[in-house]
Amino acid sequence: MEHWVLVDTCIWASFFSKPHSPEKDVVDGLLDADRVALVGPIVAEVLRGFRRKDQADWVGARLQMAHYIEADFGDWRAAAELGRLLAANGHMLPLTDLIAATVARRWNV
Repeated sequence: MEHWVLVDTCIWASFFSKPHSPEKDVVDGLLDADRVALVGPIVAEVLRGFRRKDQADWVGARLQMAHYIEADFGDWRAAAELGRLLAANGHMLPLTDLIAATVARRWNV
């Protein structure tokens, strides 16, 4: 079994808006192989990007084909720690990226 791949928001943006993009081709292949993983903050970011509810509903139904990974309490604590460590070194990252990285690390995706 191959590892899952956590697909981030920027890749989904190309996937849904650029039908001939390399991102679309790669994500299609990952979906066909049942290798796509998602976390809640990425789902929310992707769906927030659609102006119309019917579009967001359609995309949400497609995202449900992916493996959903729930962030647990330890993930949130680890994300906060990672954020503090990075900030101490001058790198401020959004909480969404921190939790996605933490969950990806725990699940080895």
